[in-house]
Amino acid sequence: MGYTVKVDRELCIGAGACVADAPEAFKFDDENIAVPQPGAADLPDERLMEVARECPASAILVVDEAGQEVDVFA
Repeated sequence: MGYTVKVDRELCIGAGACVADAPEAFKFDDENIAVPQPGAADLPDERLMEVARECPASAILVVDEAGQEVDVFA
């Protein structure tokens, strides 16, 4: 479907689950906040949603083509 991903900088606690699970899609910035990388667009949608579900702070937002946030737990 072509989901994109965003990280809510206010929610991110720098736990690193996303960086460990999908290093091609997420890196830490200099403030230890996860930042989506261009490789995030290459992850299959279900994998992207799985990584978002594993975020302990629920800081990873999956967005559909219309710009609407997707409920990754549905």
